[in-house]
This record gives sequence, C-alpha cells and structure tokens, in this order.
Amino acid sequence: MKLSQISLRAKFLPGKNFKEFNEECWSIAEMYWTFLREYNTDGVRECVISVGDDPSEVDKITSYQGFREVYKQINFDQYFDMNPFEKKSLQLDLIHSGMTTIGGLEKWDTEPLLKAYKYCLDNDLNYKFFINSRYKRSPNCQWKLGLWCEWEINCFKLFWVLFDKTGREINRDFITEGEPSGGEIVYYLDYKWDNNNYITIRNKSRQNIEMWKIKIL
Repeated sequence: MKLSQISLRAKFLPGKNFKEFNEECWSIAEMYWTFLREYNTDGVRECVISVGDDPSEVDKITSYQGFREVYKQINFDQYFDMNPFEKKSLQLDLIHSGMTTIGGLEKWDTEPLLKAYKYCLDNDLNYKFFINSRYKRSPNCQWKLGLWCEWEINCFKLFWVLFDKTGREINRDFITEGEPSGGEIVYYLDYKWDNNNYITIRNKSRQNIEMWKIKIL
C-alpha cells in the first residue's frame, strides 16, 4: 500500500498560536510526500508528525489501522521568531525525524526517506511545479500550455504558462491564490483547450465543475 498523506501538526496548547503553525506546515509536508508517492509502507496510508513542548512525549507513537502518529518536540517561541526559510528548514527536519522514527518502528526501508529529505533541500525548500508534470498542445499545435503552482508557507499561487512549439516560454499569468491549506486543489485540476485562444480549467473532485475560462491569446 502506498502512502497518501504526511502531515505536520501542532497539538492544542493554551497560549500558543498553534493554528498559525498548522496553516504554515502544508507546503513542506506536501513537498516531502511528493517524493514518496510510490513508497511501500505496508498498509500505512497516513503519517502525522505531532509537535509540542512536552519532552516526556517525544517519540511516542500512536498506531491504528492505516495510521501512524509520532510526537516531536518544538520551541514555538523560537519558531515564530524565524524567517520563512528557517521555518521551512525546521519543518523539514521535524517531518524527516518523525518519518524516520516511524520507519524504524515499522522496519521500512528508510533510504527513500533520506532521498526525499535531500530532494527538498536540493530544491531550496521551494515547492514549485507544473501540475501533472506536463503541457497540453493547442488544437493548431502552435502552442503548449501548463499550469504552474507555487506553494509557500503563507499561501499558494496558481499560474498558466504558455510556450511556443519549440518550448520557449511566451507568457506567464496569474490565475488565483489562497491559504496554504487550500493548495491541495491543484491535485484535482484538469484543463483543456477550447480552441486556439481559450482554455477551461475544471475541478475533477467536484463533478468536474468548471473553475475558470481563460483567454490565452
């Protein structure tokens, strides 16, 4: 069975801004998980790395069918004094430490976890990608178009990018943006050329509902 989700989440703590922390933790967790889509986890589909400031709970694991949760310690005051890159770096370390702890208990091959960690570092902790990793040609085959996502700790942004038939970028334009937790929508988007000038973008998870109709040329 393949892993469907990795989450980094703060447990409720009085006086701590755990909601803000949780909202900021989407992009790095998704980036790390992306490299592990084919990772064999022997029936475990979801892993949660829970964080808090209680040292007595460190590495405690909660298990039930298809789910594993591990606790890691964090200093929230230090976290909220960090700049965005430092925050992302700490998030990655917590996620990787948590997954390594779970992987050791489950006797998984932990080499893919290390590769996922290095993959995030090699990309400077920037989760930016073309949706479905491909382009679609216009009906006249003169143009290619892709949907580009930039998923940061404070927002996600979606763009369309137009190329000529040689692969040279012609134009890039903004479509929408939202809270980091809303970024998962990009996994469900599909699009098609209506003609040589317009595209339609649909959400496959909502009865293929039309989201945007955009004039490209």
